[in-house]
Amino acid sequence: MKFVNRISLFAAVLAASACKQAAKQQNIAKNDTAAVKVVGAQVVDTANTAKVFEAYIGLKNEFLKSDVAGIKVAALVLEGKLAGIKGCSETASIARKIAAATDVKEQRALFLTLSTDVIALVKGSKLKAATIYVDYCPMADSGKGGYWLSVDKKIENPYFPEHMKECGSVKEQMN
Repeated sequence: MKFVNRISLFAAVLAASACKQAAKQQNIAKNDTAAVKVVGAQVVDTANTAKVFEAYIGLKNEFLKSDVAGIKVAALVLEGKLAGIKGCSETASIARKIAAATDVKEQRALFLTLSTDVIALVKGSKLKAATIYVDYCPMADSGKGGYWLSVDKKIENPYFPEHMKECGSVKEQMN
């Protein structure tokens, strides 16, 4: 029985840290999808994770339009959803910074880190949605590369929607 309690406690600690993965993994090679992996973490609050995922997709879609005002609104919605998950205050703060940013270039730079955190959260959850794709653009972040989540296999790059909308590839598929 003590062993089961220890496992439960360990899983809870990992779940609380799922949103904090991006800051710890900034120096991973650009083609290494380990930058978006959380090993063994399980987020208990699947309902709130689903709400975060839905709000994240809304934000990603606003980036496709390069609409600063739309991005601000979507980022605030995402911030509110992240506030409902223990351990995601830093990620919520990034969403708030996206909303406060005055130009789309600054918003996109923040979206890189936000995406890494949300990918870690979704991977660490038991979220049952339609197929979720982890996409990657090697040109994002001045050639360092950047990831994002999508519900569509077709690449629609939120980092370069005007010039390289189809730049990127699916790196992982989650069911």
